[in-house]
Amino acid sequence: MKYNIIAIDPSLISTALVVSSGDTFKIYNYCRESKAFGKKGITKWFGLAEEFITYKFIEYREYKDYSEGELVKLKDYDKISDTIISDILENIDPNKPTKIGIEGYSFSSAAGDIIDLVTFSTILRKKLFDKISEDIFVLSPSTLKLESCKLTYVPINIGIKKEKWIYKNNVGISGGSFTKTDMFLAIVDNDCLDDYWAKHCKFTKTDILEPKQIQKPYEDVNDAYLIYMVLKKENQS
Repeated sequence: MKYNIIAIDPSLISTALVVSSGDTFKIYNYCRESKAFGKKGITKWFGLAEEFITYKFIEYREYKDYSEGELVKLKDYDKISDTIISDILENIDPNKPTKIGIEGYSFSSAAGDIIDLVTFSTILRKKLFDKISEDIFVLSPSTLKLESCKLTYVPINIGIKKEKWIYKNNVGISGGSFTKTDMFLAIVDNDCLDDYWAKHCKFTKTDILEPKQIQKPYEDVNDAYLIYMVLKKENQS
């Protein structure tokens, strides 16, 4: 591959990173240790994926009041983003141009959460821009859903006099309306995906689909992986 490719799904509690400078890639998840480990050791979903993901544990400090909290959060976001940048630099070829894809914000989040996420993501984007590459593509959540559908499923022509193509999965759900489960199935249903993460998702499909919702770290890692595949496909064409 002639490019480094970086794909990020930013989150306050479970940021996922897929980074590559060649034909393979590495996956990171930046999460709270308390989410990955319980009293009896590593939790089910983190344990199921630990062979394939490098976990980096993040900490948020306590604070006494609102003003102090806003400054403490800035320092914590700065530290976490520094760790992400360091991991990226360790895994890319400095002699290659770099393509970055990062998911945008979901405005369905609670007001406080979205403000904090915007703050964290802005700090991270600025560091990516300054230290890694200015070639950054921000995908809205709806765009990522549609692109996930396009990766796997055959387009349907609904035009009569003029071609009009739409994308749906095997059960008729439009790409723009995909849920996290539909995005997971876009990985599983794609016969062309045979890397280690796709193979793992296909092998553990029954387990992953058992809960009503896709659990962390899969939820975030799948998003970053799909961003990576979208960028990889675009830069192969």
